[in-house]
Amino acid sequence: MKRVVFVIILLTYVFSSVASSLQAGAVFLMIFPGSRATSMGGAFGAAEGDAFSTFYNNAALAFEDKAMLGLQHANWLPGLYPGMYYEYLSFLYPFGKDINLTGAVTYLTTGETQANIDGMEREWITYDVAVKIAGCMPISDKIGVSLGMKYIYSFLAPEDVVELLGREYGGMQGGTGHAWALDGSIFFRWADLVDMEYLNMQWFDVLRLGLAIQNIGPEISYIEGGNSDPLPRTIRIGTSLDIFESDIHKMGLNLDLIKIIVGISDYTNFSGMLEDTWKAAGMEYTFNEIFSLRFGYFIDRLGKRQGPTFGAGFGYKTFHFDLSVDEQIYEFKTSNYRLSAQYSF
Repeated sequence: MKRVVFVIILLTYVFSSVASSLQAGAVFLMIFPGSRATSMGGAFGAAEGDAFSTFYNNAALAFEDKAMLGLQHANWLPGLYPGMYYEYLSFLYPFGKDINLTGAVTYLTTGETQANIDGMEREWITYDVAVKIAGCMPISDKIGVSLGMKYIYSFLAPEDVVELLGREYGGMQGGTGHAWALDGSIFFRWADLVDMEYLNMQWFDVLRLGLAIQNIGPEISYIEGGNSDPLPRTIRIGTSLDIFESDIHKMGLNLDLIKIIVGISDYTNFSGMLEDTWKAAGMEYTFNEIFSLRFGYFIDRLGKRQGPTFGAGFGYKTFHFDLSVDEQIYEFKTSNYRLSAQYSF
């Protein structure tokens, strides 16, 4: 039984380490997927050409004309609990004229939980899952828009286990939670920003802007008869600039501001809201469209996450493989690697 209590406490600690606004539920929705994105600190709200934009800004996929499939795996924060891992699957499928259908599945688990209940050994897997379907389309040669819906399901423990816990800790029932939410986004692409060529490279040629509003929906409750928690409603503003580009070399800069709009009591306190806003910056250098090096920096002052991120990528024709490391943003000792692959066809 103590093992069950430990898992629940662990989940609370893990999630609070991820979220600035600790009042949110289903906070696994705030874990950034995709190795390319996380190697740049999560500054991906205005990036394009990547299957994992289904998480950051779905409208960035509005101009894609090929199907895409992306998969990520991460042994997430093993310094806290060795059994945790995090999976993300995404896809894009051109559906009709100027309409792209996209989807994603997010899965997080702490692994197997064991408990001795009334002299019997019980085992189960604690997990969270979200399934998203969205459509995106260009409304001009520069602007794309997207609207989508996601279903969220969390499984902490079997109902009978929670009932037994309730007898000791206050009459709890339940152990699962579910909710629906909406995502909406817009993406702007301005090509030929500056007509400047130097050293056989085009400088400051493309500017991208992105705005995403995510996880807008009713509250989620894990315990029957208990308090419900708001979903991690999120506003993400991103920009991406191609610094220079040639047939061989390319470098870009990404900047994002991410605000979790939960638990705000004073909307006139701009300095306080800015303090509780996540900041992300990243740079990416690509050689000959084959090899990429990436660097980023992430700041979440209230959540006490701050530090550099790193990563690299390899591409061959329509296949891309990426690796990222962001363990240095955490105060505790851990390893945190993400492996992801995507394929266009």
